[in-house]
Amino acid sequence: MCNMAGYVGSMRAAPILIEMMKREEAIQGGYYTGIATIHEGKIYYAKLVGDVDRLLLLTEAEKLPGNIGIIHSRSKGGGLTNEWSHPFVSEKDGKINSAYIANGGQGFFSSNRDKLCARADELLLMGYNMRSRDRFETRYPTLKDGSCVHMTDLMCQELQYLMDNGRSAPEAMEEAFHELPGELAGLLLTLAEPTSIAWSRTNMPLYISYAPHGTYIASTALAFPADAGKETLLPAQSSGRLYSNKCEITPYAEQIGNMGFINDENSAAAYDIIYNLAKEGKKDCAAFYKAVYKLFAGYDYYDAEPLTYNVMQQLDREGKLECEIVRVPGVIDGITAPLALYSLKN
Repeated sequence: MCNMAGYVGSMRAAPILIEMMKREEAIQGGYYTGIATIHEGKIYYAKLVGDVDRLLLLTEAEKLPGNIGIIHSRSKGGGLTNEWSHPFVSEKDGKINSAYIANGGQGFFSSNRDKLCARADELLLMGYNMRSRDRFETRYPTLKDGSCVHMTDLMCQELQYLMDNGRSAPEAMEEAFHELPGELAGLLLTLAEPTSIAWSRTNMPLYISYAPHGTYIASTALAFPADAGKETLLPAQSSGRLYSNKCEITPYAEQIGNMGFINDENSAAAYDIIYNLAKEGKKDCAAFYKAVYKLFAGYDYYDAEPLTYNVMQQLDREGKLECEIVRVPGVIDGITAPLALYSLKN
């Protein structure tokens, strides 16, 4: 799991995005962090290995211009350079045309790795550069020359290729999620559609909320600022656009795999599971996810992560959830990452 957020509105996006990520990065992120905005026909971005505090210390992230943007903080794994942080960008003729972030991974669809590797080679031949390209033994897509790339970098270039060939941003995301499937949610900024954030979700969580000045989107409603209204979980297997005052939603024309969805029965069961785990003492989110997975027996993949967040958000609203942030070893020596541990309040 990774953490991501977006904002479209009348206020400057960067400070809002940073506040949101500070609220959620310790859930399963803090190892690599990055942000992107659009302003006056240009994409601005900053990213590095480390958490939000390190991003603020070493980059101009908080000063990025524009009233629309996305931010991401990911879990441990992969390369050791800043290029393995989100957002990933697509550049053509010296200009960055899009920035993309995602949450999730191949999961159930990991058998498609050979297809991913072949597509990465094809995109490179067509001129779609992947800046994450590196050399180390990995589960990420590997090219013919032995180098590897981050899966989300590959998806960013695929999305740009589809948009270059006539698809709208949401159409490109739906098509890419079908052709190169995974257990995913993604957010896309593109200069072709500069007033909205395109989104797509198979099963990883995406929530939206409205404020008087704009619209928030995030992996969890725990990220939303105090002025956010009631959160809404965007439907699985859908794509759309997020504007400053509305959200467009289009269900996939064809569903991907045999997916287990949230319902009243598994929601009640998940509440009991997480409540009892938190009652035992401090747990990270991974412990909650793993316990909730068993409610979806018989499905290829499922809504376990958003169901977990639904319960955590409910416990938080009820005043029952306590959170302690500890520091754990980061990706490289000398850097730590935040980790949230949850328990019931006494």
